[in-house]
Amino acid sequence: MESYEPPFQWVQFPQGRARFSGGVRGADEQGHETFAVEVDGEERFGEIVRAFLPNNNDFNIEVLSFGYALDRDIGAPMIGACRVFSAAQIADVHALIVQLIAAGARWDDRPALLMEYPTARFMGETLFADGWALVEAEETAP
Repeated sequence: MESYEPPFQWVQFPQGRARFSGGVRGADEQGHETFAVEVDGEERFGEIVRAFLPNNNDFNIEVLSFGYALDRDIGAPMIGACRVFSAAQIADVHALIVQLIAAGARWDDRPALLMEYPTARFMGETLFADGWALVEAEETAP
């Protein structure tokens, strides 16, 4: 894999590698803040946003989507554009994302989404939107 400058370098965790990948213009022509996780040797991209608390200053991070082969595909409907993952793969990806965001919050050179200000602080929680990734349906015995 390629070498990137901080804060976009790959970070190794027990479940695998993940990295922040910055802002991109997606398939919908909108701006998106992205991250990447390596799954089965393939880089897959997702989108994260700030989820503001009721005071409209403090925030958590919410994962909106994950599984795109290219960062520029973010914003396209997930069906057909995203990989479908097994439940075990999603558990690892979930753990990697949480660990990446927690690590990024401790860096001196933070990704833009994790920047704090005197009146706006990252509260440390990683949220996951409904349907953030496509997961294989579980087979049930007849």
